[in-house]
This record gives sequence, C-alpha cells and structure tokens, in this order.
Amino acid sequence: MKIIQRADYFNFSLDSVLVSEFLTINRGVNKILDLGTGNGSIPMLLSSRSKARITGVEIQEVSADLARRNIELNKLQEQVGIIHDDLKNWKKHFKTGSQDAVISNPPFFKFNGNTELLNDLDQLTYARHEITANLEDIVSTASGLLKDRGYFALVHRPDRMIEILDLMRKYDISPKRLQFCHSKFGKPAKTILLEGIKYGKEGISILPPLYTHTEDGSYSPEVLEMFK
Repeated sequence: MKIIQRADYFNFSLDSVLVSEFLTINRGVNKILDLGTGNGSIPMLLSSRSKARITGVEIQEVSADLARRNIELNKLQEQVGIIHDDLKNWKKHFKTGSQDAVISNPPFFKFNGNTELLNDLDQLTYARHEITANLEDIVSTASGLLKDRGYFALVHRPDRMIEILDLMRKYDISPKRLQFCHSKFGKPAKTILLEGIKYGKEGISILPPLYTHTEDGSYSPEVLEMFK
C-alpha cells in the first residue's frame, strides 16, 4: 500500500491498522462505512480483507482530497469512495440501515473550550479533539447507518470505555467484543478495540490483551502479522 500524507495533517497510525483488523468481516458484509476517514488509510486497509464496497466520510477538505488521491494511487476507485462532508449529514448520502458495517478511529479527547490544550494547527485539533463531532455523534450515526445485526467497530482510549459502552447500548448497539491494547507487556492499556452488533444479543467477550511492541521497541509478532 502506498500512501500520501502531509506533516501538518493527521497521519496514518497503528490505531488504524488495529481497528481495521479487528472489524468482523464475513459473507454478509458487503457495504462498509468509515466515519472520519482522514487520508483514507482505513478503507485502503479494509480493501485487502474484503471485496465489500467501502466509503470514507471526512469533514476536512484537504484530508478528503488526500484520501481520494490515495485511493487512485492504489487503484481502488472501483471499490472505495470518499465523501467530503460532516458525518452528521449522513442522511444526505445514505439510507437508514444501509450499511453492513461501520468503523471509526475518532477523536479521542473531549473539548472543554480551553484553547491552551489544543494543537497549534486547527486541522490536527479537529482530528484529535471532539470539536466537529463527539463520541455520541459517532455512535448515533453508526446506529442509524447500520442494518439489523450490522457490526460497529472503533478504537479509543480505555478511560472512555464506560462512556462508549453506555452510548452503544443507548443507540441499540450491543457490545460484543472488547480487547485491551498495550504498548508493552506490564504497561497499562493504551487503547481499546470495541465491536458491537446492532440489535445484538446480550453478552460481551473480553479477548486476550494485545501487545503492540516487544521490549526492544520493535513491533510485536502479532502486529507484524497484520502488515502482511
């Protein structure tokens, strides 16, 4: 995979790889939507796992343009499409219940109005802080887009896990799979991977922890396998 990036915009990260590998993809998954696609890394990664039609939605014009260029660079135009719009405007582009799976690597941090906590570059601020869309916007949009028994997967911070679980249940997405991701063995979890099913049955599986790096700082065998 080839990818065009800009240093002053949010770039491809390991989180995108982790959540792309985490999403359940089976025979019933023919349409996948990525909320806040950035430069299109998640749709491109998913294209190696599935022949499904994949769409990325991105609010920042420069990022959406980069995503389109990346799709063309990797010759994925027949499978992947990019929409430049606010994800909250999803009804302009899709029918309710039209997607088999929704995925997201959303902004991790709440915005309380304290500008001292923000990045100098507005475009990075939007990618990291909940300014244009918050966690409830992500979950409610996913719920509206998903068909019954459709999958929703996201990567996020462990300190917001309870909030995520509450919102998923509020919007009829039953949490089904949870995995804690650690940078190294013995370190606290750095991120979580969570998947739910629209109108799914009760009951969640806690998967074995994922360690992304070895003691010498290199990628773990589990992560290296994801890059193959």
